[in-house]
Amino acid sequence: MSSHLHSKSPVDVENIHICGGEELINRARRAQQPTDIVLAPEQFHRRNLKRVIADRNQPRSSLALLTPAAVATELLSSPEESDPAVLDRMDRLRVLKDLLESPSGDVSRLSRVLGTSLTTQLDRIEAAREELSLLTGHHSTRRSALETVCAELDGVARLDALDLLTGISSLEEQLRDRVEEYISTEAVLEAGTEVVTNTGGDAWQKEYAGIERVNVVGISTLGTPLLAFLTAIGRETSSTVHLYLRARTGPRIASRVQSRLDGSSTPSSSGSIERLQIDEFRTTPATEIVAATRAEEARAALAVCEGLLREGVSVSDIAIVARDIDKYERDLTRASNTYGRHLSFWTQLELKRSLPYRVVAETCSVLAAASAGTIDAETMFRPLECQWLVTEDNAEGDESVTPFTPAELSEIRQGVGTDYSGTLDQWRDTIAMTTSISQKVQRRFESYLDWCQRHRSAPEPDDILATLGPVLDGFETVVLPHIEENDTVAYTETSRAARAIQRVAGDTDSDHLLREARAKYADWRDRHQIESSWSSVLEVIETIATARPGRREHENAERLDVLDATDTWLRSYPFVIALGFVDGEWPQQPHGEFPVEVQTAVTDGESPEARTLGVRGAWTEEREYDHAVDAVRTATNHMIVTRFTEDVKGVSYQRSPLLENLSTTTLSEDAYRELLGQDVILPDRIRKSIPENVSTDGGNE
Repeated sequence: MSSHLHSKSPVDVENIHICGGEELINRARRAQQPTDIVLAPEQFHRRNLKRVIADRNQPRSSLALLTPAAVATELLSSPEESDPAVLDRMDRLRVLKDLLESPSGDVSRLSRVLGTSLTTQLDRIEAAREELSLLTGHHSTRRSALETVCAELDGVARLDALDLLTGISSLEEQLRDRVEEYISTEAVLEAGTEVVTNTGGDAWQKEYAGIERVNVVGISTLGTPLLAFLTAIGRETSSTVHLYLRARTGPRIASRVQSRLDGSSTPSSSGSIERLQIDEFRTTPATEIVAATRAEEARAALAVCEGLLREGVSVSDIAIVARDIDKYERDLTRASNTYGRHLSFWTQLELKRSLPYRVVAETCSVLAAASAGTIDAETMFRPLECQWLVTEDNAEGDESVTPFTPAELSEIRQGVGTDYSGTLDQWRDTIAMTTSISQKVQRRFESYLDWCQRHRSAPEPDDILATLGPVLDGFETVVLPHIEENDTVAYTETSRAARAIQRVAGDTDSDHLLREARAKYADWRDRHQIESSWSSVLEVIETIATARPGRREHENAERLDVLDATDTWLRSYPFVIALGFVDGEWPQQPHGEFPVEVQTAVTDGESPEARTLGVRGAWTEEREYDHAVDAVRTATNHMIVTRFTEDVKGVSYQRSPLLENLSTTTLSEDAYRELLGQDVILPDRIRKSIPENVSTDGGNE
């Protein structure tokens, strides 16, 4: 390694770009080996970058799109050994729970802040552990700086902050001592930093010899472990580090880089980067629509879409955006049915609310109860209410190849009583002696009891797929076609159920919940962390499902795209309709686990110690500005923003402060009524943004 590398700055101000994605896109070209690594924290950032490059018909073999942890892992791997083992969140929580059952040493100080039942506060403790890692990277000097910041607070805030800092620090040490694996991806970054530094960059040269630039995109938080990793690369190798930051969090991150690197008491020269207002990113007219309720707001949004489509705008040229699209899915779906339009929701699947997941979870519950001995009526009937059936038991083609109907379940309930409870044998005897239950229903219910009898014993890992797989097969074979038959023309329920089946059971060779549960169940059982039981299987399944799966997009031609605001980065649509610009929803309220006083002191950075620490994006509303700017930049012809004024209970909602920084023209009451009227008259202001070469048949002339 050349000695001159030690003198170069790891992150030059010239290499910090605010909303400068265009330069990165232009670096995409054909190459025998990648010259650029693009570090993107989320899958959808990588997907959107691939999409925009593909839309321009550019080759991109010069770009390697990776996560920071993947790059660090490669540095830690060797041909003789597999990739280093890393605890996932579920395993980490389980180890934390063991440590917190009887907290020792300074870990007990957490009880002063979170209460004595620490095992019920695992999510908060894990969030605080992640915040501490982000702030300090577990560097002694930064931890001392944070301790100084906490000690300078007043009263209860000072006591709580110091207790939390000391307790979490001690818990982190115990966690690392307890397991052999890396405890998190941040720990992998720390190890990668050590490898690059200790080898003088030779390890990097061995794995990434042809890499000229390392580009970081899509972040609103620059955690200390990632900054340290980038610093090592920038100082010890010939690769240069570029940060592509966002509109509002970017200038703050840039202003802290130098002080975080060297502990200086003054902001870096990058602090002169101007914080632009949202309106300065707007390149189109902006129209504001005010509705009474959320449902009416969704109706207004679809009316705009309908008006544009009738004027010949292509369905692919319109996007509906919200800060949290889950809050609008039901109302948007109803509104789309009004106009006979179809929507494609690019959002996460709420797995635990889906019928395929529920039938699996309730089946585990009834098998767990059967193993324990007594099954109450509510537990017994829940799988059947979720459309349980197993087609493999119906080779003779009898009438039981369909789920129980509500009438049949009601017949059984009335016959045995809603408070009935008993073993499987007692249930069988009671059903047989209850003359009010028809023989057909008795036979079907007895088949259900027989199935439970065969599978109630303590399961081996492979029993998870062998037992629950056929339940999902029956759902897919029999129930899903019935859902499709009764669905709307948009097939929303069919799509949601099909996505859930794929996530729960998937294809034979794919990763899915049952396969993940089998591996995790075996691992935890072998470590003696759980016993062999269906209740343990249910615990594992619920834990995996609670860790929300990645985005599972559902894209179809002739459907209007509906996006979370986080997913608009680098996207482009002529017409964008952004929903929910009310205070409290967009922007969402800042949140964090360290006391608000700590968050404020670190964010403000008024002391030298505070300026050496990272800032979590969720601690401020700056991240909300980022999302708003992304949405505004997505529109190329016209931006429509909407908001509602009250909820269904009559509670008033105020206009979002984000709109104070966006020049809009509010739609008049007359134009609003015409828009929602039967003729769906598109406001002139929006119609004028339609290109002249668009024809009313939906294409360009």
